[in-house]
Amino acid sequence: MLDSNAAILVVGHGTRKVTGADQLRHLVETMRRLEPRVPIFESFLELAQPTIEEALERVKACGLRRVKVVPVLLFEAGHAKSDIPDAVAEVASRLEIEVVGQSPPLGTKPCVLELSDKRYEEIALRGFSAGCPEQHCARAGECHGPCELAVNYLGTIGLAMVGRGASDPAALEQMRKLTELATPHRHHVVWVETGFFTGGSPNVDELFDRAAASACDTIIVQPHLLFEGELMDQLRVKFRDRMKRHTPQKWFLTRALGGDPGLAHVFLAMARSI
Repeated sequence: MLDSNAAILVVGHGTRKVTGADQLRHLVETMRRLEPRVPIFESFLELAQPTIEEALERVKACGLRRVKVVPVLLFEAGHAKSDIPDAVAEVASRLEIEVVGQSPPLGTKPCVLELSDKRYEEIALRGFSAGCPEQHCARAGECHGPCELAVNYLGTIGLAMVGRGASDPAALEQMRKLTELATPHRHHVVWVETGFFTGGSPNVDELFDRAAASACDTIIVQPHLLFEGELMDQLRVKFRDRMKRHTPQKWFLTRALGGDPGLAHVFLAMARSI
């Protein structure tokens, strides 16, 4: 049971992109609908509002003096280990709010694997025969009709998984482990590799080069990111550039995981475990 006298502080990484910040806000709104008696506040570590400080000030203004921290993060790296707990502790101490505890990142929980599968299957099972899902491909925001890239046959598939990356080797290994767990039941995948935006090898450009050199008929690029943001925009630019090179394969880009309603249940369960 969740204690209605203890607030839940949901902390996202933060992004300048409105779409990404709104996805976290919608996630929190879903959590509130599921647990209407529990005070739940959203916040961002950086780049968006409300900040952690602003959110905790709202907690105090509601007469609450205890808070459970729920980071919306994929892997255990610097944000989970120090950035978020340190920022929360500093403000909470000043406002005389007790921090009850902090939940872990999502890691390789079954719900994450299921959501990753869902994003993959939007490409692999539909084969784009019904056109692009909203905000889906590299031309998000430009395509207003049936996708001219539509195909009915994907053939052998190469899967290029893309993680954010980190300076923490353990976080990089968690991303590689997720790819390992996700791949076996994805039909027609004959080549798979994980690349990173930063901090890990191969980087995205190297990953694309290796994918292009594979013997696959189709390359599916899947970013393992929670929300829309600058990294998704960077990936779309690289993806468009790759398509302009007229490689022999068909290339497709999945969308980010997004604020899927199922995640609201998961984060609430994490809060209950604190």
